[in-house]
Amino acid sequence: MKKELILKSFLILVLTGILVMLFCAAVNLRAEQILDLRKTCIAAKDIPPRSKIKEEDILEIEVPQAYLQDHTFNEKTEIIGKYTDIQGKIPAGSVFFEEMLKEEKDLPDNPTAQLKEGQSAYTLETDLARLGGAVVPGQRIDIYVTLTRRDGSPVSGCLVENARVIAVKDHKGLDLDDPQSTGTPYLAILAVNRGDLPYLSAAETAGEVRLFSSGRSYDSTSEAVMAKDNAVVEYLEQLMNQEEHT
Repeated sequence: MKKELILKSFLILVLTGILVMLFCAAVNLRAEQILDLRKTCIAAKDIPPRSKIKEEDILEIEVPQAYLQDHTFNEKTEIIGKYTDIQGKIPAGSVFFEEMLKEEKDLPDNPTAQLKEGQSAYTLETDLARLGGAVVPGQRIDIYVTLTRRDGSPVSGCLVENARVIAVKDHKGLDLDDPQSTGTPYLAILAVNRGDLPYLSAAETAGEVRLFSSGRSYDSTSEAVMAKDNAVVEYLEQLMNQEEHT
């Protein structure tokens, strides 16, 4: 008799425990249904302006659907690889608003961000007639100059070889692939050595500057170099020396 009471008590405790567990599971399930938990992403740490987002910068959490905000990125794949806006940082714990992040090509300072040490951005007004062929970002081009000496004799040749095109824009300053662009190239922005800028400026003032595809059009290892032992370079140096002494 005593053993039966003990067995019944044990069974009651077991059943009670099971019922409690089922009740808790039902409560949790109902709570989840009410809350409608959704996955979203927040900043795992302070992210400075003009930073490329990496996976370690992101923390995934679950929040009630009602707490999700409009115009935010909620998936890692939507965030990784984008850049924070140049004018502000993303604080730790913040969600990723769409206006906070930009594609690299859409950054306002994207051309200058592509410069390497010792380089400067050189902007040249151009048009279809002077391009000598299509020019696109990433391409290497040669900069040719045609000058007229004071005695009326012409001098022409390559001034800079393998200059990297970092942007091509229309007359409104828009990239050519922008939906609002005219599609007609007007400004070519080139990565050149900082020390070559005076030569390029003098060439624009004294003559005509044209762009042609380089023999290394898509060689990712080549960068701009000034042509050596060149009549154009020699004449530009003469002009620059004369200006210094006037």
